[in-house]
Amino acid sequence: MSNSQNTQDNQELQKNRRKKKNVVVLVLMFLLLVCLFIAQCHLDQIKQDALAQEQENALEMQRRHALDSLRQAEQRKADSLRIADSLAAIVVDTTTVDTTPAVDTTPAPVKPKVNRDSIRHVRDSIKHVNDSLAAIEKARQDSIDKANKAIADSIAAAEKAKAEEEEKKRIQDSIRNSDKVPPTAEITPPAGRYYDPIKLKVKCDEIKCKTFLSVGDTNNPVEAGKAIEYNKTGSVFFYAQDSVGNRTPWEEAKYDMASDNKCGKNSYPVPVNGKEVCVDAYEYPNKADENPKDMVSQEEAAALCVKEGKHLCSIEEWQAACRGKDNFKYSYGDSYKQNKCNTNTKTAKRSGRKDQCRSWWGMYDMNGNLWEWTSSPSKDHPNMFLVAGGAWNTNNGSKCTESKFSFYPQNQYPSVGFRCCR
Repeated sequence: MSNSQNTQDNQELQKNRRKKKNVVVLVLMFLLLVCLFIAQCHLDQIKQDALAQEQENALEMQRRHALDSLRQAEQRKADSLRIADSLAAIVVDTTTVDTTPAVDTTPAPVKPKVNRDSIRHVRDSIKHVNDSLAAIEKARQDSIDKANKAIADSIAAAEKAKAEEEEKKRIQDSIRNSDKVPPTAEITPPAGRYYDPIKLKVKCDEIKCKTFLSVGDTNNPVEAGKAIEYNKTGSVFFYAQDSVGNRTPWEEAKYDMASDNKCGKNSYPVPVNGKEVCVDAYEYPNKADENPKDMVSQEEAAALCVKEGKHLCSIEEWQAACRGKDNFKYSYGDSYKQNKCNTNTKTAKRSGRKDQCRSWWGMYDMNGNLWEWTSSPSKDHPNMFLVAGGAWNTNNGSKCTESKFSFYPQNQYPSVGFRCCR
C-alpha cells in the first residue's frame, strides 16, 4: 500500500508540475502575442505617418507649382493689358487729307486693335492653373483613398489572421476533447532473457507521440525515442503520451541478462521437466531474416534436424519454450495482441521480423507465421503427429497450447514448418 500511495503521490506531483508548466507556457505565449500585436500597431503607425508626410510634401510642391503658374499667368495678363492700352493710343495715319473747303479736314480717330493672341494666352494660362489645381486636388484625394484602403486592408488582414488562429485553436480543442484514447506503447526488445547487452527503445502507435522509460522504478523517467544501452537484470518501466495529452499507464518489462548460454548460435536453453533443452531461436533453417522452410513432411523435418545434430522438438519442449518462465498463453503474455505476431495476414514472414513475437527464453515466431511439426504423435491417432503454434491466419487460435495433427506424417503443407531441439 505504501508503494502504491507513493506512486500515486508521485503521479499527482508530476501532474501538478505539468499543469504549472502548461500555465507558464500559456502565459508566456499570451505575452508574446501581446508584444507582437503592439509592435505591429507601432509599425503600422510609423508607416501611416511616413505616408502622410510624403503626401503633405507632394501637396506642398504641387501648391508651389500652382502659385508659380498663377503668378506667371497674372504677369502675362498684365503684359497683355499694357499692350492693349498701347494699341488704344495708336491713331490712323493722317497723311491723306480731303482738300475740299466745305469738308472738315480734322482727322477722325481710329479705334485701337486689341491683341487677341495675348488675351487667348491669358485664358489658356488661367485654364492651365485651374487644371493644375484640379489635378492637385485629385492626387490628394487619391492619396487619402489609398491610405484609407491600406488601413482597411491591414485591419481586415489582422481580423482574418485572428479568426484563423481562433479556428485553429477551436479545432485543436475539439480534437483534444474528442480524443480520449491513450496510445499503445511497446518496449523493444521485449522482456526476456538475453545473453548480450541490448538497446532499449519504446515505440508508440501514433505519429506525434513521446515515449519514456525508467530503470528500476518510475522515479527517473527519460525520453526513450532513441535507443538506450542496457545490460542489467531487473525491471524497466515505460509509458507513452500522445500529442493531445493522453498517456498510457506505467508498464513493466522484466529482463534477465545472463552469460551462461551453452547452446551455441541462435539456440538457447529452456528448462523442461527438470532438464535443460537447447531450442532453436527461429524456425528452420534457424536464421534471422530468412524465409522459414515450409512444404516439408514430418519425416523430412525429423531427418533435417538429425542432420544438424539435433532432433525435432517434442510437444512438451516446444510448449515450454513458447510459454516461458511465467507459463503464458502466448509467448508475449496471457492476452491476444493482433500486432505482436504474424497471425492475421496472408502469408508467412521472414524469421524474426516481428520482434515483439519473442518468448522469455529467446524463441521467435512461436505464435503464428507457420504451424510447426513436432515429434509427438497424436494420442487419438498414433500414426499422425502434432503440429503446434498456429499459422499466419489463425488469429487468437495461435496459442502456445494450440496443436493439431496431420493426416499423415509424409504430407507436405504450405503453412507448416518446424524447429529443432537438442
